[in-house]
Amino acid sequence: LFIAECVGLSCVPKGAWCCRYCENRQQRESYLAYNNNAIAAGRVDGVDSIGQIFTRSIRIATAPQGAFGGCALCKQHDFGKKKFSERTVLLCDQCGREYHVGCLKEHNMADLTALPEGAWFCSTVCVEICEALKDLVSRGAEPVPAVDVDLIKKKRAEKGLDDDGDLDVRWRVLRDKSSEDSKVVLSKAVGIFHESFDPIIQAGTGRDLIPAMVYGRSVRDQDYTGMYCAVLTVGKTVVSAGLFRVMGNVAAELPLVATSRDNQGLGYFQALFACIERLLSSLKVKHFVLPAAEEAVSIWTQRFGFGTITQDKLLEHLKGGRPTVFHGTSTLHKPVPVAEAEARVPEEEEEARVPEEEE
Repeated sequence: LFIAECVGLSCVPKGAWCCRYCENRQQRESYLAYNNNAIAAGRVDGVDSIGQIFTRSIRIATAPQGAFGGCALCKQHDFGKKKFSERTVLLCDQCGREYHVGCLKEHNMADLTALPEGAWFCSTVCVEICEALKDLVSRGAEPVPAVDVDLIKKKRAEKGLDDDGDLDVRWRVLRDKSSEDSKVVLSKAVGIFHESFDPIIQAGTGRDLIPAMVYGRSVRDQDYTGMYCAVLTVGKTVVSAGLFRVMGNVAAELPLVATSRDNQGLGYFQALFACIERLLSSLKVKHFVLPAAEEAVSIWTQRFGFGTITQDKLLEHLKGGRPTVFHGTSTLHKPVPVAEAEARVPEEEEEARVPEEEE
């Protein structure tokens, strides 16, 4: 049972019909005939190496190792469950970091006598980031900068695709399916992710977590309420999607990206990635991390500037944040480029600044 508009059909097809997800499952044997490492390295003629970022694979979501998380101030993982006390833990609704009530008081961050009602934020930085993201969501689809459109046009021309007039390329950030419009767009994003990946399995339950991630839901031990979905559209067609989470101004993660099969190799993902990176730069986020499958590591490092990182260094950057972890992937990192206006701040003014968030 499906809604024709959601799957890009103008009418109900006659006879047997398979969604892209099931078509890909049927074609899995043919995909296994290729050497993934050779493809990712660009050694197979006719294959777009960046497309290998979206190599179909089974991913298993696991809880972050014990070294991650814990109180962002004292680093301890203990917490009180039965009654409100100094060991009660609060989670910031933006960065997702944990804080003991007692530690908040000790560091003069908050003096709480009961659990706060509604959203709670650990700092003014997280409040500002939350408001900025809400504003971006409310603005809807916005044109992609000309430099990114030019790249797309160049790649389309290389593929022999003729464009009549200007391409209407836009990007958009969504948080939930609170409107009919967002329901349709997010359902298309779910379809694109299912087209590229087998279900992302929750360890222990076998539940497919892709819808929970896209819609920003909390599922048992996996909390995706801070996840946003960014999409790139050409006309009315969603061609590429990415999930990201902003963990305060210390770090952001990009756990899942995909481009629809018919639109790979046309520069769409590069454009979407550039939009997300500019957004993080405008929010003054310092670090960008993502989980990468083995066959895609070289593409992220060579084409997008990411590098490998030790767990100790990752813990230092996240400052108590919990990244999304997939079994069998490596965490990659890059510093977020400084916004152009920020980069022009005179040296003496930069030295006079007070850090917005404790390092």
